[in-house]
Amino acid sequence: MKYYKLLKINHFIKNDRIKLFGLYLLHTLNKRYLAVHFDPVNACNLRCKMCYFTDKEYVKKLKGIFPENELPLLGKAVLKRAIKLQIGCGTEPTLYKNVEKIILLGSKHKVPYISMTTNANNIERETLEKWCAAGLNEITVSLHGTTKETYEEMMGRGNFERFILSLSYITEIKKRYPSFQLRINYTFNEDNFDELNLFGTVFKDIDVDVLQIRPIFKMGDTTYNNFSMEKIIPKYNSVYDKLKKDCKNNNTLFMAPEKSQLEATVSSSSIVYNYTYFYISPTFFWNKNFDWKNENFNQYSNRIGYGKELLKMIFSSKKELAKLLNDKLKYNIS
Repeated sequence: MKYYKLLKINHFIKNDRIKLFGLYLLHTLNKRYLAVHFDPVNACNLRCKMCYFTDKEYVKKLKGIFPENELPLLGKAVLKRAIKLQIGCGTEPTLYKNVEKIILLGSKHKVPYISMTTNANNIERETLEKWCAAGLNEITVSLHGTTKETYEEMMGRGNFERFILSLSYITEIKKRYPSFQLRINYTFNEDNFDELNLFGTVFKDIDVDVLQIRPIFKMGDTTYNNFSMEKIIPKYNSVYDKLKKDCKNNNTLFMAPEKSQLEATVSSSSIVYNYTYFYISPTFFWNKNFDWKNENFNQYSNRIGYGKELLKMIFSSKKELAKLLNDKLKYNIS
């Protein structure tokens, strides 16, 4: 299943009512459309300076491990309607002792696309092999610098050599699992933006399927707090064009905001996010009104009239539709 083709379609269709009507059809026809994002453990081995793990007050509240014996309940509750299972969103999933079991759960429920987001400092060759055999389709790696100095400065406790070794493991295993994909997410700020010019050189031996670059965003009282784009905007297009060209030559999907999108408060592609994004963690399960241990998504939807809500929004005013727009999906795909 080409998950990224769906993202492209969402960006291509500009009419919000058409998007909502499409979601309504998927919902009423009992098709998959939920993007389930699951943090199985509220912990991280690194202390990236742009991340809320450097916010001491926030980290005090960020505790817990999702009980392994409740994974089957999670599967029954939502995975039959999931088009994607994203393991790891804001925390480090490799700290969960049995990630393979989560992947197998997604495979059992025939989730078309199973992905994992990680800082890649804990990946071992044998473990990666097990994940791929269990049904992992993609691994997304977080990156905040292309030189050792910047990488280790921005990604506190991170080890650049270990990171590159993990990427070599991924490149190696892609030869045995050709459909397995590597995605790199690069969060840029005024102090690491120029290093994007080195990306093609530093990672020339790494088989990258998707590269996403995105601006820093506020995640609490973090150690790094320079959110200005003032020094970036004048040179943004030259870096953007170079990366786009390099990605095209390497058959790599490039996801990045245009310069006009950097300072935009909302995205025209974000309306579907309200109905497709489904977040789960040890302390949070999407919606407090969803009794997920005793009902599944279909039963919940019937109970609250979820389909009727979607249908109502299709015919709502432009003002009401505008309220659904948010700052997600602020990028183009090429």
